[in-house]
Order: sequence, then structure tokens, then C-alpha cells
Amino acid sequence: MSKKIVSLLTAVSLVIGLAACGSKAPAGTPEDTEKTEAAEPQEDAEPVEDKTKTDADNGAGTGKLWDPADFVSDKDSSEWQIALVPQYGPASWWVRGNEGTKKFVEDTGINAFEASPAVQDVASQIQTVEDLIAQGVDAICICPIDPSAMESVFEEALSKGIVVITHEGNGVAKNVLYDIEAFVNEDFGAKLGELMDESLGGEGTYATMVGQLTKASHMAWIEGTVNYVSENCPNIKLLNDEWPNGTSDDTYEGAYNTAKELLTKYPDITCFRTCSSLEPTGVAKAIEELGLEDQVSIVGVGTPNDLRDLVKSGTMSYICVWDPAAACYAMETLAVKILSGEPVEDGVDLGVEGWDEMHFYDDEQLVMTGSGWLIIDKDNIDEYDF
Repeated sequence: MSKKIVSLLTAVSLVIGLAACGSKAPAGTPEDTEKTEAAEPQEDAEPVEDKTKTDADNGAGTGKLWDPADFVSDKDSSEWQIALVPQYGPASWWVRGNEGTKKFVEDTGINAFEASPAVQDVASQIQTVEDLIAQGVDAICICPIDPSAMESVFEEALSKGIVVITHEGNGVAKNVLYDIEAFVNEDFGAKLGELMDESLGGEGTYATMVGQLTKASHMAWIEGTVNYVSENCPNIKLLNDEWPNGTSDDTYEGAYNTAKELLTKYPDITCFRTCSSLEPTGVAKAIEELGLEDQVSIVGVGTPNDLRDLVKSGTMSYICVWDPAAACYAMETLAVKILSGEPVEDGVDLGVEGWDEMHFYDDEQLVMTGSGWLIIDKDNIDEYDF
């Protein structure tokens, strides 16, 4: 791992540590446990109950900062408002995600809706959450662009009794009730590494690309790929022996510019391992402009409808993906379970295939993983319509 990435991860760890400190909050929320000098009691004052919580008190003894049992709603379910906050609603990935929310409403009759940031950046996503807090919604289900940067606003929401559930948080954010994932991220990255090995025939040089360095899921996927390849593919080389080799800023243009720059500078690249659903088309344009269609392939994440032509032409060998509609549906189902007071236990069914047997990934019982990935190539891509 390059020094640059190590420094980044160290910084993220520091941010998480700082975010754990908060002001005194209502019962059922983390308290500021810093010891201060006690004031002299007044003669006629009533004894003050010490409401400071220990780690054992929070999260029903799991070490979690927040106990889901404290978020049971006393309102009728017809009054609940569940907000789904995507990274950016107009992106094709989240257009599909919103179909899951619509299906959830159709199946349950509960008021769930998408609340998209105006633009795809952290500040806009934070503003969206702040607006939802002001509206007094009952639950916020969110795929954070930068989980660590959201800690403060998540803490604010939870302190007001709002359920907070993340997807693609990768366990980075601690001020949430649960983070749910379609799979173990490192295993997903390893699967992409295995598919890349098949695409390259066991030999070549690959470059890695993430949407943003702060995207915990993207970084975990690339790490899983790098580890798999280093352990199993002796003749496949990681470009410059460092990762990631570039970022796309989660845009087509960013992916195109980064890929063209890398291909021009390193003509021995034979495959791109991409992460953002917007990257493959940008990378493919760079490959085409440089006349490298017969040399360079793409293995990564995206939606079948957006990448159908690339897959059928052979430019993109494999898509490994999960259904964002299923992820949204699963988050909203989990929010209902919490609001209604239903226990959330290992093996919980979140109502959609691949998410119907979720298991706790960590001792804190914060992260749950399922088995929701799909492997798509030119032989089966027409079976999928999203």
C-alpha cells in the first residue's frame, strides 16, 4: 500500500475517533463521559441521578454507541416517514435504487421516499440530512459518500430519535444503528480479482480506479482485488505496485481523463479494475480513442442497461454488481423493524433475495452482510433489466 493511502486511512481513523465525542444527549444516546470536578452540593438541592452510560449500557451490551431498542416509535406506522438518501438521485445506479423504494411503498403502504442531494458531494449530502432532521422524519437510510465526514450529522439525527441506517458505510461510521452490505466487501473485491484473472488469461498489468479516496466501499473492494491477485496470480502485475492508481470523482468525464492519462503514460496496461458505476463508459472511450480495444479490458461495477453494449462487444469482460433496488428495499425494511420494536437478530430477513439472511460481520453487531452479488457477462446480460 502506498504511503499516500496509509496516510489517508490514518486520517480517517483520527476523524472517527474525534467524532465519538459528543455533548450530553437524551436517554438512549451516547453521553459525554469526560470526568469533571464535582460542584459542591447545595443544602436544599434534590439528589441528581447520574445518567452517564457505560459501554455496557449502550447497544444492549454489544459495545455499540446506540441501542436500537431506544428508537421504537410510539406513532402509528401510517405516520412514519422513512427517507432514502442516495449519493445522487439522477445517476442511473440510484434511479434503479429508487425503484426499490417505490416497491417497498407498494408492498407495505408505509411512507418512504427518496431525498437526493442537489449535487454529488459530501456537503450537499450533509445538507440533505440536516433538512430531513428539521422535517422530523422517523428514519434516514443513506449511502454516504464519505461515512466519516457524516458522523456529526448522523449523531445529531440519532440524538433526536431518528433511526439512521447506512449502506456502503463499511463500518466506518459509528453513529448509526446498522450498516448493511450486500456482501463482505473484501470478498467482493476478491471475486472481482478472480474474474479479472479469467479475463486476462492469468497474465497482464492492471490499473485500479475508485470514485473517491474517501469511499470506504471502493477502497475495500480494491484492497480485496489486490490481495487476491497477489496471492493467486503470479503473472498479473499491479501497476506501479500501488493502489488506487487514479480516481474518477464518480463521473464519466473523470474516468475518461484518468484512464487516458494512465494509458498514455503506461502503455503496458491490459485491464482496468473500476469501482464506480459511471467509470466503465469513460474508460472505454479512452480505450477506443487510443485504439486499444484488442489490448485493454475492463472488469468492474455498473448496471447492465448502461454497460450492455460494452459487455457484448467484449470491451468489458465482467460486471460484478448487486441490485441497488434491493439495497434500498432492505434498508427500509430494517428501519420498519426498528421502529416497530422487532428484535434484529443474526439471520434476519430483510425481505428481498440476497438480503434474506443477514449475518453480523463484527462483534459490535453494527455491520450486517448478505449474499447479494450478481456476476454478469455477455452470455447472461440480457437476463437483467436495470
